[in-house]
Amino acid sequence: MRDIANGNGATREPRLLEGVLSNVPLFRGIGQHQVAELAARAKAMHFRRGATVCGRGRCLPGLYAVAYGQVKLSFRGEGEERVARIAGPVETFGLAAAILARPAPYEATALDDSLLVMVPSAAVSQLIDHDPRFARAVIADLAERTLLLLAEVESGALHGGVQRLAGYLDALAGDSANRTCTVRLPTTKTVIASRLGIKKETLSRLLRDLAHRGLIAVEQREIAILDRMGLAAIAREQA
Repeated sequence: MRDIANGNGATREPRLLEGVLSNVPLFRGIGQHQVAELAARAKAMHFRRGATVCGRGRCLPGLYAVAYGQVKLSFRGEGEERVARIAGPVETFGLAAAILARPAPYEATALDDSLLVMVPSAAVSQLIDHDPRFARAVIADLAERTLLLLAEVESGALHGGVQRLAGYLDALAGDSANRTCTVRLPTTKTVIASRLGIKKETLSRLLRDLAHRGLIAVEQREIAILDRMGLAAIAREQA
């Protein structure tokens, strides 16, 4: 079945939906038949780059999982934008707002052409009520989000721009144990600067500064991390 919602293609294709949801960490601990039940109630929605997924203050119909593309969650005020988070493939957003049936405190916008799978709030709540494993997964997800938020508050209060940038680049490297590696900035410098709470011009200057110190090498959106231990040390410094 296919319908159109808010100018974006919306489809219900069981195999596609099951495949996407099976790869989302939040749903990996539940049975395949439960994934199939969720997929039967879910909807895949296509958003073009720049399209609004949800406006601030609007109630989300459910939990969103990103199949491909990226979605930025941001706040606006007096012409300024602050990006709170960038959700990429297999990541979810909207869980807390969906569970509480409260308006979204942010604006969600597609950074790229994106495919999202929306699982209705009622389906999520029903699974929480009947599956302790999933309930624990939801608790763990919300707890992780809380800790990340506290880390953001700490970083904004105690760390300067260079420390936040160093921490961001180190996080992009993930679990790699290598002293050196190459990462790719997931989106534009404008969006990343907003994510870090600095100006685009400041981001460019800080990248040059880290390169001058021999910690990184910059080639467009490709960042070669030449000294990850040194980068991590800067990230831990207080401003």
